[in-house]
Amino acid sequence: MPTVCVLALALCFIGAASANTLSVTCSPGLAGGACDQSGVWQTSPVSVAWHVDPVPSAVTGCASQTYTDVSAIVSCSVSWGGAGPTISFPLNVETTSPSATATPDRPPDANGWYNHPVTMTLAGSAFSGIASCTPAQAYAGPAIASTALSGTCTDNAGKTASASFPFRYDATPPSLTVTSQPADRLAGLSWHAAAGPAPLTSVQIARQPGLKNAAGSMLYSGTGNTSYEDRNVSNGTAYTYTITAADQAGNVTQQTVKVTPGIRLLSPSPNARLKDPPTLRWTAIPKASYYNVQLFKGSKILSAWPTRASFRLAHSWKFGGKRHRLARGRYHWYVWPGYGPQRKAHYGRPVGHATFVIK
Repeated sequence: MPTVCVLALALCFIGAASANTLSVTCSPGLAGGACDQSGVWQTSPVSVAWHVDPVPSAVTGCASQTYTDVSAIVSCSVSWGGAGPTISFPLNVETTSPSATATPDRPPDANGWYNHPVTMTLAGSAFSGIASCTPAQAYAGPAIASTALSGTCTDNAGKTASASFPFRYDATPPSLTVTSQPADRLAGLSWHAAAGPAPLTSVQIARQPGLKNAAGSMLYSGTGNTSYEDRNVSNGTAYTYTITAADQAGNVTQQTVKVTPGIRLLSPSPNARLKDPPTLRWTAIPKASYYNVQLFKGSKILSAWPTRASFRLAHSWKFGGKRHRLARGRYHWYVWPGYGPQRKAHYGRPVGHATFVIK
């Protein structure tokens, strides 16, 4: 009877005439050159060489070759005229690199910008399979014109791949301040709008009631101006203006002001109690080239001719050959519009009369 012996992955059959052997070597292999790599991934090519002596009469498998990407049972069976040995072992080789993708949970809100929180998830692909990826990440600010969420995926062979999701984020509406200035058959609006990092895209002005008896009308849309004069108005009619500022990220700010055109004094408010000298303001009168402002405290103590619809009082001044001081007490003030050269003293109807108190 022949003798059969097994040593590691080498098998030998000893008969009367000769020894029959089958063995295998792997390069690189595990400790001691072992080929059985169950649960272990090689990241460089593995060469498998089969050794058979003498030449068998039947062979199954047994092709010596170099493996790059494989996860399989490698085997070899031989025989010499009858039953013969078989060697098989798992081989896991990955020489390619994994890939990763970063995906947001939704598309941008407006013009490539996000204006409320966005979440990024990572997914990977690899021959050996993905073991883990960076957990999902959410971004909710601060506002920035260019940033990214990034992470990595690791495959079962221990290789990593990184991916990032670049984006722009701004969840802050534009700032908007609006002032109004009623005048004779005129409603004036001034504003300051600012945005960032998403740039300002438009400022719109709508009015109620609208033009030509419409319920409402859009009067202005653009970004180049900071003021607007509505001359399609009637004195004594109250108009509501809605000013809307929008940025590229889709953020919107609105302010509403009410303006009643007409001829009148604007500030200080009637009977206002003040500590400091006020700036007197009144409605601008079309075609007026100057104004006459008069101040009384018992008698006239000031007459001035500003060219604009405002005049700032001082703590003291000279009038009628005397020095006057803005002391405690009640003051009356009047304004008249002047037309043409001042020397002709051509005045129109008075703009108004009001009082204020210096405490």
